Amino acid sequence: MAAVILTAAREGGEGGTAAPQDHYCLWGVQTLTRTRTRVRRGAVVALTASALFLTAACGGSSEKDDKAKGGDSAGQKPAAAPLTEAQMKAGLLELADLPAGWKVEAAAASDQAPKAEKPECQPLAVLMSDKIDGATQGGNREFGRGADSAILAQQIFTYPDGDAAAAFVKSVDEAVGKCASFVSVDAGEKMTMTTEKLTAPQVGEEALALRLTMDIPQLGMKLESDMLVARQGAGVTRLAYVPMGEKPDHAAFEDLAKRGGDKFVKGARS
Repeated sequence: MAAVILTAAREGGEGGTAAPQDHYCLWGVQTLTRTRTRVRRGAVVALTASALFLTAACGGSSEKDDKAKGGDSAGQKPAAAPLTEAQMKAGLLELADLPAGWKVEAAAASDQAPKAEKPECQPLAVLMSDKIDGATQGGNREFGRGADSAILAQQIFTYPDGDAAAAFVKSVDEAVGKCASFVSVDAGEKMTMTTEKLTAPQVGEEALALRLTMDIPQLGMKLESDMLVARQGAGVTRLAYVPMGEKPDHAAFEDLAKRGGDKFVKGARS
């Protein structure tokens, strides 16, 4: 994804009546096709920040002074290295990792780049994009569920270091808190988005979960995507689950997010 992204959507217009739709691609929330509405992979913009702390020593050349100058890094964690291509591939879900009823589907790329009208909401808008600034994509997977046409999508990417990856997760978390509702613009089309923070499974060094709902008045539809963003070292995964039907099965998200998060962490540590 990058993203983001990553999932399915609800078919039909007002009253839940299904109808063919023009192709409409969005990540972290999805692609609408003539046969069904789908949520695709997406990406989140990472806001990277770094700080350099210089320790100056005063007085004589004691052992304590040498350590202050960087001679001893005891107690400090080594900087996280970028995930390798093999690690990212190992962290992607396989069909065997999922409950019965899912099947592998082709994950198509998107060149859309939505912009939020409010700058503070941009990290959420980028969840619907297919690329993440400053990060290297490590592949993606997409699955469909036959029973209700739900979509599950996962993407893994890596930053140059753990600080940049942590800044990305923080930017999304802060945007969720500031942007209960915002307007996203892409190719001249405006969409109203709402966000809701969800309880994230305990995976990786940090994780957050949210529900992103897109109102598309042009199609008389709403798309709901439950998303996980998790970090392990310099790597990040985002997983999106979009249930379909009149009564979407959002309850399945917790289990699917845990499966995807655990697989990602296992791959990142391999």
